[in-house]
Amino acid sequence: MSFPKIDGYVVTEKLGSGSYSTVYKAYTKVGARSIVAVKCVDKARVKHSGAAIDNLITEIRLLKKLTHPHIVQMKEFTWDDKNIYIITEYCCGGDLSKYIHKYGRVPEKRMLYFLQQLASALKFLREKGVVHMDLKPHNLLLHKGSDGKYMLKVADFGFAQHLTEDSLKSVRGSPLYMAPEMIQGKYDARVDLWSVGVIMYECLFGRAPYSSATFKELVDKITRRAPIEIPPNSSITPGCLDLLTRLLQHDPDKRITYDDFFNHEYLDLDHMPSKENYNKAVSLIRHAIELDCTGKLPEALEAYSESLRYLVPAVGVESDAMRRSALAAKLTRYMERAEEIKRIVKGQGQFGCRPREPVCSGQYADSYEYNNTSVEQDVTIVEPDDQTTNGETKEPQETNSDVCESKSKKEKPRGALSRFWRKPVPYLNDKDSSITNEDKTQKTDENSELCRIT
Repeated sequence: MSFPKIDGYVVTEKLGSGSYSTVYKAYTKVGARSIVAVKCVDKARVKHSGAAIDNLITEIRLLKKLTHPHIVQMKEFTWDDKNIYIITEYCCGGDLSKYIHKYGRVPEKRMLYFLQQLASALKFLREKGVVHMDLKPHNLLLHKGSDGKYMLKVADFGFAQHLTEDSLKSVRGSPLYMAPEMIQGKYDARVDLWSVGVIMYECLFGRAPYSSATFKELVDKITRRAPIEIPPNSSITPGCLDLLTRLLQHDPDKRITYDDFFNHEYLDLDHMPSKENYNKAVSLIRHAIELDCTGKLPEALEAYSESLRYLVPAVGVESDAMRRSALAAKLTRYMERAEEIKRIVKGQGQFGCRPREPVCSGQYADSYEYNNTSVEQDVTIVEPDDQTTNGETKEPQETNSDVCESKSKKEKPRGALSRFWRKPVPYLNDKDSSITNEDKTQKTDENSELCRIT
């Protein structure tokens, strides 16, 4: 099989093909030899098709402007006498359709993880005034990093348009994921919300709601707006069911709005697992522990509580077993400490718990008056060093973690305070989770499944 010759790239294999284009895997000839995907468009096939040319121009124009972590990034485009080449980042995890077919269905927690990333991309597109109009699992690519974690990226903007009166008149997209109003030729940006609902449904139940044996049967279901049924005995949560049913409303006026979708409590975009949000959790935990050590308990409780809203989703998507175990152990301790502080704060008015000021940077001599008993606590904050062996992160040991640890053994606290100081609170390290780690790829050949995140 012969591959196209592209300046600066070596084409290694065919990934797929469409009506007028073929997608190849390639790598750069110089530098780090980054792996890329090349969409090769045959000029002979599109020169007599005005729609194909329009779609191609639209895709190139939009990809040049759309830069987002969950949208496939175009690196460049070039051409020769026979072909036009759109060169994008390579997503080595396949697409969401293959993922669904491989596993039969997607567990709700994993579905939510993908849904948050899709919603993040749609929110960005919405701000740019762009509607995709062909959202489907085939166009949602998965990048699988060396840490085993998937990242969803929206691709194929051939049907996408900026929102204008003239741009939304013809029928576009794939019928199985197409909003009912598109059949009538009168629609707007809300069609993407319907498609999101269909994708959710297929992830959860293994098939699209209007799956049909024939195209005629499919068109009949869409035309008569057949009721969409949730499979009996489904175990999805109430929040998931609420969002799903509000997305799959045949009447666009009854469908959930974009604002309500982005702000839906189940989706919780503000706390979705991401490098940025994990770093927020790290910062909040450090601040909480410092407040905790200086006796500012109400403020510490607030910081612990807010950090947990970022941290809990991060633990749920951590794919590395050792990191997940270490992170879960710290998460449990933060939850315990928050509960301990809550009990102590409630009793402060009765017992008059009052800390002294810190005596030096990094060390505190805290004295609490509790039932007329003075308790002296020297507290040291110790910063741990992450240990690695052959590039692999060892599970963090509690003895090497940052702690608020009592050194004084002369007097022991009693009652609630004995629980309060019993265990050290470990610092959350920004390397505890692979969310914060860049995907570092060594030299790869065409047989390697690792790919460089760019």
